[in-house]
Parts: sequence; structure tokens; C-alpha cells
Amino acid sequence: MLSRSTRRFDEHEKKDAYLTIPSLAVYAMIEQETAAVVALRRTESGFVREVYEGLDAVLPLGEIGIDLPLAEIYERVEFTPELIDEPSG
Repeated sequence: MLSRSTRRFDEHEKKDAYLTIPSLAVYAMIEQETAAVVALRRTESGFVREVYEGLDAVLPLGEIGIDLPLAEIYERVEFTPELIDEPSG
């Protein structure tokens, strides 16, 4: 689960460490503030980046025989809109 405080570590150092594991087929980074998943899937030519966005999206995980709807990942999550600074005047 990515958050503002862990994003840098998860997207760089942690990801790089996981991608060295020979048996790792998919590394999925799940956004905390929006319904989105970035998956890095191992192929014969290296890892390929895949993006799944929105509650209607489905993360295919054929490696373990399931498809994971983002609606299930975020089932009890209530997203709050970002605060927007409006110009004065």
C-alpha cells in the first residue's frame, strides 16, 4: 500500500530489492488515496509496468489463478477529495 510517507521507499529501494527475487512474478503497488494499482509483471524480456485505475478495473493475477477487482481491494475505503486552494479575491 503506497502512502505519501512510504512512496519513495516502496517505488525505489523496496521495489528494486523485490525485483531481484528470481521467483517473483508480479510486484503490485496499491495506491492509498485513489483506486489504482501499478503492477510490475515479469516477462521473458524483463518486468513490464501495468496500470489499473478505477473501481471497475480488475488486476489479473493469472500466476495464482485469480482476477482481483479493485472494488474488492478498496471495499471499505472512503476516498476524500484533495483540498483545493482557491485564489482569493
